[in-house]
Amino acid sequence: MAHQQARRTSRVWLPAIAFAVFAAVVLARLVQVQILEHDRYAEEARSELFASDTVFERRGAILDRNGFLLAMSTDTWDLYVASRLWNDPDVAREASEAISKATGHDATYLRTVVRESGLVDVLVARDVPYDAGKALLDANVPGLIGLPNTVRVHPAGNVASSVIGIIGAENTGLTGIEAWYDVLLLGTPGRVIFERDTTGSPIPYGETFTTEAEPGPDIVLTIDRRMQVSAERLLQQAIEKHEATRGSIIIMDPRNGEILALATHPRLDFSSLDLSDPEHVKLLRNSAVSDVYEPGSVMKVITAAAAIDAELITPETTYEDTGIAYVYGTPIFNWNNGVYGEQTMTGVLQQSINTGAVFMMEKLGVRLFHEYLEAFGFGKTTGIDLSGEAAGIVRRPTDRDWSPVDAAAQSFGQAISVTPIQVVTALAAAINGGQLIEPRLVKAMIARDGTRYEVPANVIGQPISAETSATVRELLASVVDPGWYHPAKPRLYTAGGKSGTANVPIDASYDDTQIVSFAGFAPVDEPRVLILIKLDENADLATGTEAAGPVFATLVDEVLGYLGVVPDVEQVAAR
Repeated sequence: MAHQQARRTSRVWLPAIAFAVFAAVVLARLVQVQILEHDRYAEEARSELFASDTVFERRGAILDRNGFLLAMSTDTWDLYVASRLWNDPDVAREASEAISKATGHDATYLRTVVRESGLVDVLVARDVPYDAGKALLDANVPGLIGLPNTVRVHPAGNVASSVIGIIGAENTGLTGIEAWYDVLLLGTPGRVIFERDTTGSPIPYGETFTTEAEPGPDIVLTIDRRMQVSAERLLQQAIEKHEATRGSIIIMDPRNGEILALATHPRLDFSSLDLSDPEHVKLLRNSAVSDVYEPGSVMKVITAAAAIDAELITPETTYEDTGIAYVYGTPIFNWNNGVYGEQTMTGVLQQSINTGAVFMMEKLGVRLFHEYLEAFGFGKTTGIDLSGEAAGIVRRPTDRDWSPVDAAAQSFGQAISVTPIQVVTALAAAINGGQLIEPRLVKAMIARDGTRYEVPANVIGQPISAETSATVRELLASVVDPGWYHPAKPRLYTAGGKSGTANVPIDASYDDTQIVSFAGFAPVDEPRVLILIKLDENADLATGTEAAGPVFATLVDEVLGYLGVVPDVEQVAAR
């Protein structure tokens, strides 16, 4: 009897226990789905019901100082396909052929991409011209979704391309002004989330959530398009004539640090840029701010300015050149092994005498000489608004392997590495009244409501006095107009400047290849432009005076004439 009762009891409880276990499992699963993994499953459900995309306002334009458009955005479409709708081969074939005709993409390739992507919505074409994309969408191509986008165009072609830079696929700046001011140009992106049907298309009158995008301002560069075109043309001609491998030209307004032109060669080509090609990738770097070199005799200007400012020499101070100077037993020769006899400091710059630069440096002493180098901005970045700027290399007495010979060599532009923008910035201070001004490429910003915000000049130092600067101007004027023919002398305007020729350092010695340059300003009394021309590895081995000097003279006459500056050569001659 007891045994039978136990069997009946077990028949009652076993199903109950089994049901309880089953219920517990179900409950646990519900807890997992509804609570513990609620967010994941909710997101999966939303991904089936909703689609979203980032939307941008039109990216701010980039203009030259006179309002000429250099870079702007035009409307395009990014085309997506709802992959589920293309499960039908006939539908996929018809739709892919329609897209192929409008975009040029291979229809078979489109079907393969959609089939193998594993995505709900598959990007099949980016930056399709607005009218072509609109026609496809109006034709109700099965599964096609169009999201508005923009593409960057350059109305002036490749003018100032290395300054402007490029943007990437996500509408963000990668190089140049596009990268440095990316956050401003881009504005604040928005987002649209829309309800879709089983084909992936937006449901008419379905739920849509939109966060509005806010536009960025237009940026007005300090660059003058006409000056930029002149600089690029003359740089190309000089490189071809002297068989140079690279080069750069910078034109600055020394009164405020504005860069009026910045040309580099080679430069990037917007239409043929291929980022899979290492040689093309190199073009993304602006060599005028990122590449360092030994400037050669251009540095004699800084050495002279420092010694004059310290009241240790005057332009009339004399010394006896024997063709050789010994620094701690190490001989230093003139660039041409010449012997010049008694010379003034003016003669040192006119004849570009290395031993004379050493004489001035020794008057200063190593400590004071290096204080002036630092005050002129060498060994640190200038702050120009371009990414990739190099600080240069200045060997200092605190360096482990430094020797006094380094300071002697630095006085005439060796044992020191600089960028072209550093040279221009330092020389501007030498001739503009002594102010070290941060170089800049942006003049103003224009908000979408038309409000214009000017970018002020930023004075960051005063390495020499205004009186010293006036003396340096006259000293450099005597170099360009020494009483005999000089290749850098303009026809219409007074000018001052200094050439530089330096061999390329290789493994603690010097190669036969050279870098030549000329840096100068005009007019002498009230400088409006300061220009640096630099040519790398010119095969004809012409000096800076011979190769870069004539480019300077031509640019001065062109640029100052364009600016409406009255020629002053006759006025000076009549004094």
